[in-house]
Amino acid sequence: MISLSSLSRTPIYQQIIDQILAQIACGAFQADEQLPGVRNLAQDLGINPNTVVKAYAELENNGYIYSVQGKGSFVKKHDDDNNHLLTIKLEEVRKDLQLLMQLGLPLDRIKALVQEVYGNL
Repeated sequence: MISLSSLSRTPIYQQIIDQILAQIACGAFQADEQLPGVRNLAQDLGINPNTVVKAYAELENNGYIYSVQGKGSFVKKHDDDNNHLLTIKLEEVRKDLQLLMQLGLPLDRIKALVQEVYGNL
């Protein structure tokens, strides 16, 4: 299920991308599984279908999904699912770090957090 935040500074199409990637990463969407149709998703979210088209196009350009004319968009199978999951998760971490930086969190605090997590292993 995709939910949008009107309070977020993240564009709507990027929120869709982020949530679909998260669902792929956690296994909610499996390889070759069909994604919701553009019109249906747009209607469910109360947004313009072009926004969904833009999100799906970016996902396809980045190799996460593929389209079949007249049938829809599907999750792309990756030979090394663990590496694929790692790539998705690293992208999520990068975006979170950018947000923390924009919120003014000092680098020292981020380093301390990373050290805390790795120190507990």
